[in-house]
Amino acid sequence: MSPSGVDLSVLRAVLTEHAVGIDSTSDVGAGVELARTSLAQYDFAIAVIPSDHEQRDASLSAIYIEIGVAVARGLPLLVIAGTSIPPSPALAGATTIVMTQLGNEEALRLHIGVFLRQMQSSPRVEQAARLPASSAPSVPADYVMRLQAVRESPGGLRGAEFERFVGDLLREAGAQAEERSPWEPDEGIDIAAFIPGEEQRLGAVVIQVKSGTLTSRALQATQHELSAHVLQAGAGLGMLVYDQVAPDAREVPPAPLVLSLGIDQLLTELETKPLSTVLAQARNRAVHGA
Repeated sequence: MSPSGVDLSVLRAVLTEHAVGIDSTSDVGAGVELARTSLAQYDFAIAVIPSDHEQRDASLSAIYIEIGVAVARGLPLLVIAGTSIPPSPALAGATTIVMTQLGNEEALRLHIGVFLRQMQSSPRVEQAARLPASSAPSVPADYVMRLQAVRESPGGLRGAEFERFVGDLLREAGAQAEERSPWEPDEGIDIAAFIPGEEQRLGAVVIQVKSGTLTSRALQATQHELSAHVLQAGAGLGMLVYDQVAPDAREVPPAPLVLSLGIDQLLTELETKPLSTVLAQARNRAVHGA
């Protein structure tokens, strides 16, 4: 797992020394496509976050999605970072995180040797994608109170707080969700997610989050922008999660491959239904107008 254009020659040489076969996610299934790919034949994964990550916004989004997929599948994961990186829910599940430059052969040989010895002492137990422990919803009631606190946040912080709230809510409901990294520009997709066990039915879901109050025109424009992102990313579904719409807003027809849910409606539905059912029913309503 590595952004394109990164020199991996030293890393590949060290792995070859240890007789490790190498497959790139660009060949197996990059970004959201990895969620549809079986990883049972692999013993471990390595993710590379280079020191110039701030100049690689687009490709890093895909790497973080791939990291989330590997963690969800229980695949031991070594993350090699060229410099310090912000915390991330996906990285929390990594087996080992080390900081070293990709050209430092001695450091790579040391860290990879230790990592491989750990793998040999604790053989991997093959497992499929982890399903939620129960089909019953498990979203705590205090999310309603937390939403009110987000709405009362200062204007300059409200957007980021609302985005974080939605990401936490999706994870609480059983999704593997990765939010846009802090250094990435806002290019229309705030969260990428999938539900373990539902990859074939729902595919990867790309999510845009909108705080504040939307007019009909803004809602329609946002839906069409998200639809274009879904097609470009090859995702299965686009989801627009918004806070509120203006009282006089007219009903807006859905855009292709996009469903829209107000946060209050999403919270209400998650009280009685699993997230996969909420998304499937919302998609059906968008398609059939029901």
